[in-house]
Amino acid sequence: MSNLSTADKQYLENALRLDSSPLVHFDFQAFFKDLGVDINNPKYAQEGTSKAALMRKFWELENNSLVGRSILELASLFRNLELRAPMFVKFSTEIEKIGNKLMMYDDVEIKPARSRKNNNDELKIELRPEIYNHVKSYLDNKDYFHAVEEGYKIVRHKLRELTGEEQAHRAFTAENYVILFGHQPQNTIERDFFEGIKFLNMAIQNFRNEKAHDIAKPLSRNLAIHYLALTSLAYDLITRNER
Repeated sequence: MSNLSTADKQYLENALRLDSSPLVHFDFQAFFKDLGVDINNPKYAQEGTSKAALMRKFWELENNSLVGRSILELASLFRNLELRAPMFVKFSTEIEKIGNKLMMYDDVEIKPARSRKNNNDELKIELRPEIYNHVKSYLDNKDYFHAVEEGYKIVRHKLRELTGEEQAHRAFTAENYVILFGHQPQNTIERDFFEGIKFLNMAIQNFRNEKAHDIAKPLSRNLAIHYLALTSLAYDLITRNER
């Protein structure tokens, strides 16, 4: 499944006009054959056999690399028309941006964790509802960069709500241990545990700063879930005293 956004799909459909009067005339079958794709495969015809329906299903089913390559080829088709009609410059440039953006994604998917001791091949991670409910719309739109960034914000806002401090190195003071954990550390083992939670929140803080001070970049679903698992863990560990 590609990470092609709804907005990018709409732009491509408006540019191609496959269901009406196409701006670019090309051999649809040969185009996909050159990509090593049998566009007549029934899996692409689940929602119809029109060129537009086949293209939409191809975008939906195939990985970022293959869909990205196909979009870059479409950009080349538009570029070949630029000399005849300057209007095609805008199309070729924007389509190329969409293709390059997809090519930046990796195609790593979450794989089931297999146990050597049993046949249970499914691993499920339940995020804290405070995290999941806030970032769900970003996940649904495959906007993984902002899903992760918003997850970081939830943790930092909660830390500020509890301690009055958003920065972890200031929030995790001896005075705040009772607020966060219900008591002071009883031994060196528990002190190390509290320090571990502090450093986890410091990591969240630094990860969030990196996202906040840079432009949004493509982020794979797999990596995003790893980051969100960290935010969920951090949130859970600083709110256990509330339960």
